[in-house]
Amino acid sequence: MKQLENKTVNRETWLQQANQLLEQRVFVPAGLNIPKDVNLSVGFPLGSRAGCKNETVGVCHPRSHSTAGVNEIFISPTRDDGLEILGTLVHEDIHAIDDCADGHGSKFRSMALACGLTGQMRSTTNSPELETILQQIILELGQYPHSQVKASKPKQSAR
Repeated sequence: MKQLENKTVNRETWLQQANQLLEQRVFVPAGLNIPKDVNLSVGFPLGSRAGCKNETVGVCHPRSHSTAGVNEIFISPTRDDGLEILGTLVHEDIHAIDDCADGHGSKFRSMALACGLTGQMRSTTNSPELETILQQIILELGQYPHSQVKASKPKQSAR
């Protein structure tokens, strides 16, 4: 596969390009379509507790949360591994497909399994088949153009 020219690509552009490839290679074969107007950004998800054991690595906000009327997906800046980022993006795209209506319920589970996500639905992992597709996407796009932000949980002061 030919690597795309992306010497000046920032992380949000990389995410957008990745989402287009995910649409073609993961979602359409599973009979699903990512909404075309999803906004992708890197930032601390609301309610995220950086540095905690159960840190939130991605979040999708429903259209009702955005004055633009679109789904807003945020990927945590504490992560810089392309495979993890793409797996998180698949997870959050599934939320965007149903506008966050099902949470991690049966509809979400059905879509997640069809796309190659496994494990607990609140914190999915990539199946080996999905991982192969994600590795191909990284070969084409190049490495995720982001350096990890090391955020630590502030120590609790005495009460």
